[in-house]
Amino acid sequence: MQYYLFTVDEKSWSEHRSTGIAAINDPGHNPLNRQGNAQRQAAMCELAGIKKGDLLFFYLQQKKQIMGLYEAKSKPFYDTGQLVKNGFIDNKFPFRIEFKQKVDFQNNLDMDEIWRLKDKGNFWSIQQQRGSTVGRHACISLMKKDGAQILKMLYQKNPVLNKPIQITIPKHNNANLPFDLRNSRNKLHYEAVLQALLIKNIRSGKHKNIFGKYKYVVNYMPTSYQTEIDILLNNYTDDNEIIWYQILELKKEKFTVTELNVLMKYEDWAINALANDNARLVHSVGIANSFSDEVLEYIKNRTIYGGKKIKLVKYTYNNTHNSINLREIN
Repeated sequence: MQYYLFTVDEKSWSEHRSTGIAAINDPGHNPLNRQGNAQRQAAMCELAGIKKGDLLFFYLQQKKQIMGLYEAKSKPFYDTGQLVKNGFIDNKFPFRIEFKQKVDFQNNLDMDEIWRLKDKGNFWSIQQQRGSTVGRHACISLMKKDGAQILKMLYQKNPVLNKPIQITIPKHNNANLPFDLRNSRNKLHYEAVLQALLIKNIRSGKHKNIFGKYKYVVNYMPTSYQTEIDILLNNYTDDNEIIWYQILELKKEKFTVTELNVLMKYEDWAINALANDNARLVHSVGIANSFSDEVLEYIKNRTIYGGKKIKLVKYTYNNTHNSINLREIN
């Protein structure tokens, strides 16, 4: 079970709430947007890891309030129909998921309460400005402790709870998200598609021979640089004490010194911000179709001279099965 936060506005929220279907926008619907298809893949990637049973919050932007608690009832799907007749949610918001209300809180959570705690070192997965956000309607992957803290704060504000509101979900198309799986020589055309496929694999429990016994994954983890870590894995004890974090930096083609520098910058940030300066808790992984000689040489020398190992993992795309294969190379 994981936590997600959907951003909505007053026009869309009434339709989401009455139909039990959440939707985010498609940046590729506008033919004048030259980056539309690339941004479209990134938008779908925001939903890619959601599974039935995951817990959802909704952030109402105009009121600056978080509402919850809701539960995913389906995997993500693609549907261009209107949620309600002559409604706001139409073909511009085709990336969707079914949900039901799990707890009806009388009082919402003001976002100012989140920002006050953020100043004390909490809520790293919620930022006022996301590094690569592609639309006002978005889906944010939350760290486990952030989702649990939001839920705790909602319970603290609501000693009396209402019965959950029952929603009848209307019939709708249930197509798979239309990721662009174009590829050449076992390399994918879009990095966000690589990320989405990997996220889905991780949520299915795959690749533990490479990454270890992870328990939670954050997609597009924001940093203080107003950029986002592609994927952040973590493992924790039964008492929810963190054992380790793993930073996954992806490249659809060759991993060069540029990507290596980004990965090392994220490693330093995570040690300082997430691990309270405990370097043992943070591990770095570069995933790409190939790696430059400079990267291979640097990582070899870094280990020789006592530095932390950076794991390199080669991916290949299997066109027959629409899947990715991973192999550690160092």
